[in-house]
Amino acid sequence: MKKDSMNYWFSPIVIILSIVVFSGCEKSSNDVKSKLLGTWISTDLTDTIEFSSDNDLYKIIYRFGDHYDYSLSTDSIFIKYNGTQLPLSYMGPPKNHFYQLNGNILTIDFRPYCFGFLSQITTFSRK
Repeated sequence: MKKDSMNYWFSPIVIILSIVVFSGCEKSSNDVKSKLLGTWISTDLTDTIEFSSDNDLYKIIYRFGDHYDYSLSTDSIFIKYNGTQLPLSYMGPPKNHFYQLNGNILTIDFRPYCFGFLSQITTFSRK
């Protein structure tokens, strides 16, 4: 009898904890997206990027923004060129790049290659 009583309470507890854990993960992903919104300038002043929505990224070139699509996972940002500067040229496949957000400092590893960016780790600060 004691084993049945334990199973009776164990299953609902596991279900409730699973809901809390999974809903918490989704909320933190949305929090990161909202924290990214805005303009970021690289510390070496060579790049300016703007996250204008949950999936639109613009690299500012001579006051014009060239469009990229992006999506976030826990520790990487998937970037795909979708701009008008060179619309008929093949820019290579879109790639995941490691990123880290720490307050007003954003670091993205653009290695091995991301069209339009230097192949290096770039640190940005919020404008």
